[in-house]
Amino acid sequence: MKTQMYLKVSALVLFLLLLLPIGVTANPLLLEEMGIVTPKTSKMAPEFKLNNIRGGITQLSDFKGKIVLINFWATWCAACIEEMESMQNLYNNLKKHDVEIVAISIDRWNEERIVEFADKKNLSFHILRDPDQKVRKQYYIMGLPTSYIIDGDGKIRGYVSGARTWDSMASQNALLSLKDGGALAELNTEKLTMRVDNTLPQN
Repeated sequence: MKTQMYLKVSALVLFLLLLLPIGVTANPLLLEEMGIVTPKTSKMAPEFKLNNIRGGITQLSDFKGKIVLINFWATWCAACIEEMESMQNLYNNLKKHDVEIVAISIDRWNEERIVEFADKKNLSFHILRDPDQKVRKQYYIMGLPTSYIIDGDGKIRGYVSGARTWDSMASQNALLSLKDGGALAELNTEKLTMRVDNTLPQN
């Protein structure tokens, strides 16, 4: 009799827990589910100021208080191009939750090609140019694509090398976990083909 009562109470507790939204902050397990490497100590992300292909200058401090996905890419990088659509979907889904995407192109002289690509793919997140690759060096980028996750205080919470399906539930959960009271749905990690361009051309 006691055993049956215990099982019923346990089942009820489990059911109630499943109904509640799980609020977490910077859950490393969620980041690891996406293959995001988390630093032992969170350091401030290097500040930068770069030209935005839509005009004006954009700097990292513009996004204070927001979660920022910084993505280093180039138009000649096949894996970079592969993940762009999912990044746009992620931006559409999470921009209302103060999540920003900043894609930094290291193309040297292909500004028109960058703009043409962004227009063709209907990319509405921030796309900046780093033609002299100073910011790339600040972030120690060796291969493309490489992405950094920055929290609302401007600290680096993780980085990832290679393409990802950024609009997967796991990706959205990982980013929302950096916000207080981020609501999480069922985890379902997906990855794209992990092609990485390890050699950065000098021209």
